[in-house]
Amino acid sequence: MTLDQLRYLVALAEEGNFTRAAARVYLTQPALSVQIRKLEGELGVRLFDRRKGEPTEAGRAAVAQARRVLEEVERLRALASGEAGLFRGPFRVGVIPTLAPYLLPRLLPRVAARYPDLEVSVREELTPGLLQGLLEGRLDAGLVGTEERVPGLVGLPLFSEQFLAYVSPGHPLYARESLHPLEIPLEDTWVLSEGHCFRDQVLSVCRPSLGRRKVEFQSGDLETLVLLVEEVGGLTLLPEVALWTLPRAKWAHLRPLSPPGAGRTVYLLLREGSLKAPLARALGDEARGVFRALREAAPGGGVMMGAEVGHDQA
Repeated sequence: MTLDQLRYLVALAEEGNFTRAAARVYLTQPALSVQIRKLEGELGVRLFDRRKGEPTEAGRAAVAQARRVLEEVERLRALASGEAGLFRGPFRVGVIPTLAPYLLPRLLPRVAARYPDLEVSVREELTPGLLQGLLEGRLDAGLVGTEERVPGLVGLPLFSEQFLAYVSPGHPLYARESLHPLEIPLEDTWVLSEGHCFRDQVLSVCRPSLGRRKVEFQSGDLETLVLLVEEVGGLTLLPEVALWTLPRAKWAHLRPLSPPGAGRTVYLLLREGSLKAPLARALGDEARGVFRALREAAPGGGVMMGAEVGHDQA
């Protein structure tokens, strides 16, 4: 077998389609099929179910091992070229949806300026898919909003952010300067759809439902929840990072929670012993700097916000 065949196998597993995988590795579809069949012949097992468009059970094990082999090849190249070799080439990052639209537009330019030889690709995923991507080697790093204790993965805290209520002017709580979490009625609160960790965090904060709402809608996007508050009424909770895309004129709708404490810590995840660990940590440092800039631009210079996790904790 060849290293190229292992790369073809990984590409096929990730694309789930011979045509797309062939385009990705700059082969024709028949040529890719021939190479996969040669690899199957070498291993004496069927690796890819053509009918289902996915790896077989043996194929999934082979793909996982192929990723490890290819990572070791990259490690060898990095050793030969010195530390600078770690900061070039592909770098794959997963980010949860409640962080991606707020951090990435400011984080990616900083990373590109500092590491011009890096080829960054970002995938927006819910936490379970992101964890799986890290374990399978499809991702080199991840940014999540929950502490995850998963064998084989390392989690480093980057910063802590508080939740803020975004309240409709027509809601009785709009007149309050701050809100106690137990005063927030869940039946009036717009939340994300199931599968989002931010949804679970919000549900744990609000007062349990005492009644039913006239309109029931669950979104996968925080911006939609803001629009629902403005047009339909009620309220929602937002993480601090969401203030970046919120026009200053709308900050009048924000109410801090008092006593403070409802919020989340954002973590950087990476594989134990990963070749890309130094780069992943550098990404975490840049993300921390981006959040610090948000704090400084927040209402009152961040007076309504909580304290940042110290650099020494990471």
